[in-house]
Amino acid sequence: MEVRRIVLLCSAGVSTNMLVRRMESEAARLGYPCSVSFYPVQEVKEAAAFADVLLLAPQSAFELPEIQVKYPNVKSAVIPKDLYAKIDADKILDLAQKIAGDY
Repeated sequence: MEVRRIVLLCSAGVSTNMLVRRMESEAARLGYPCSVSFYPVQEVKEAAAFADVLLLAPQSAFELPEIQVKYPNVKSAVIPKDLYAKIDADKILDLAQKIAGDY
């Protein structure tokens, strides 16, 4: 399997940076080949250029419809508020895998 490129889009980045590290750790534990990074939602164009999956932080949920129209070839979704608040890396990684069609 090729390396899945997951990008988290957020407005600030503090919690998201911690989430990226935890998701990478969980992916390594599972043996799931992926790279996880984050971008400010304002840089979605750059992120979509190489991402397989875009996950939006809950506070950016209103951006999802426009992102799905502008970048139809990149799978995208909003991270549920409860998972984001708990920085639940394993469930958020699971969401990315499902969206990517990896199982």
